[in-house]
Amino acid sequence: MIKKLLPIPIVLGFYLGCASLPPNTNRPYSEALPPDPKTQLAQATEDQLKKHPGQSGFYPLASGLEALVARMAAVAVSDRSIDLQYYIWENDLTGRMLVHEVLLAADRGVRVRVLLDDLNQGRYERGLAILDSHPNIEVRMANPFAGRSWRILDAMRFSTVNRRMHNKVFVVDNQTAIVGGRNIGNEYFWASEEMNFGDFDLWAIGPVVQDLSREFDSYWNSEIAYPISVLVNGFQPTAEDLQKLKADAAAAVEEAEKTQYAAALKETPMVKKFTREPLTLYWGKAEVVIDPPEKFRQDSTEQTSNLAHQLYPLIEKTEKELILVSPYFIPGKKGVKFFKNLNDRGVQSLVLTNSLASSDVATVFSGYKGYRKDLLGHGVSLYELKPTPQKTMPKKNRVGSSFSSAGLHGKVFIFDRKKVFVGSMNLDPRSATLNSEMGVVVDSPELAEIISKNLIANLREDSYQVLLNAKKNLIWKTTDEQGHEQIFTKDPETSWWKRFKAGFCSVFVPESWL
Repeated sequence: MIKKLLPIPIVLGFYLGCASLPPNTNRPYSEALPPDPKTQLAQATEDQLKKHPGQSGFYPLASGLEALVARMAAVAVSDRSIDLQYYIWENDLTGRMLVHEVLLAADRGVRVRVLLDDLNQGRYERGLAILDSHPNIEVRMANPFAGRSWRILDAMRFSTVNRRMHNKVFVVDNQTAIVGGRNIGNEYFWASEEMNFGDFDLWAIGPVVQDLSREFDSYWNSEIAYPISVLVNGFQPTAEDLQKLKADAAAAVEEAEKTQYAAALKETPMVKKFTREPLTLYWGKAEVVIDPPEKFRQDSTEQTSNLAHQLYPLIEKTEKELILVSPYFIPGKKGVKFFKNLNDRGVQSLVLTNSLASSDVATVFSGYKGYRKDLLGHGVSLYELKPTPQKTMPKKNRVGSSFSSAGLHGKVFIFDRKKVFVGSMNLDPRSATLNSEMGVVVDSPELAEIISKNLIANLREDSYQVLLNAKKNLIWKTTDEQGHEQIFTKDPETSWWKRFKAGFCSVFVPESWL
């Protein structure tokens, strides 16, 4: 029996060792098209930009509904180019709605470049290849797996495929951009019938847009970006395939029109304002901060040029208050020391992250849970989002029934209410050393203040404040909808089994993997 089984590991080892990517030497080089003053977006923003020379204007997108409206509207008025870079693009209702708008733009002659991380898109690769077959659309996959159907074949390349492109940016005509924490999918735009995310983006105009385009180009033309056409194992899309994709995308829009979600989109404050007057923008100097594509080939000890290091000077200059919103928060021993130093300097730190009940990744929560007492001991004001926030999320989904749960997904860091970072970076080891991340730092006290005020105003009802009682045990305090104070002595709204799993993972899953 043993002799009969011997060939299995031998054959498996052979295939694991042979998994390799095709050559990536013939990818066409391209750059962002220069801004054209004749485009609709240029003409719509010209007067505002003239009033704020050298500055960029920002509109905060806290609402999932407004976040989708902004993307749909920008694509709908595009004239020359669309550049999209995402970690996830789901083949669901909102994903297909955006594909429909992108196809319409491409049919008008707009050049479209789509760069997606390969981890979550393998199941859609044929659809992406069909999209790529449009003469005005090009699709590339970042850091792809060699084993297209059997990803276990990449086991020997684990150190490479474990690094993922987590960047998220949406640039239209090199005139406007959306940057922040959202991927493309129902849960990010409050259209899911299950779990929806509280997330955050900035809609931008001005010089920062050209900076974002340059950073997109650096990834688009890097060795990690493979044309989808070389990855689909000989699949050749036909004209009929493309027509079916267009029909399916159009059908998704027709489906959406029949739902309460479509009505909710039309009733967003953004749509109402946009039809009457220009949106109120917050102005300031802005800097794009980003991990270089070389991070995919770096040892973690060599990453002094990466995003985390670019943010250190801002933290060191913080004098009074640091507000951190991070759905995945694993400070580690160095992070605990960092918060101690802030407290010693008199800087007040506030952290909002997911509770065990709201977290969509229990293993990541397990890496955070053990640091709570130390953080509180060093003066951190610690809040955990409820799975059913009352003030910042709608209570109904796109078909009018209640959500089952909600989670935090936005990443926002506010420094002394003067500068604000909005981007894709979590405060965890994976973002710091493995994944590529990006964002913008905006020097605008007005923007920093409005984001801070809205966040703090919702904390009491939408989150649990984590505290230490007289016996130095953790307790959770909150206010219900009637204004009554509630105290919990265990992770609220969780079963013993969920608490057990988090505790188990905290012992057996290495923190560096999280």
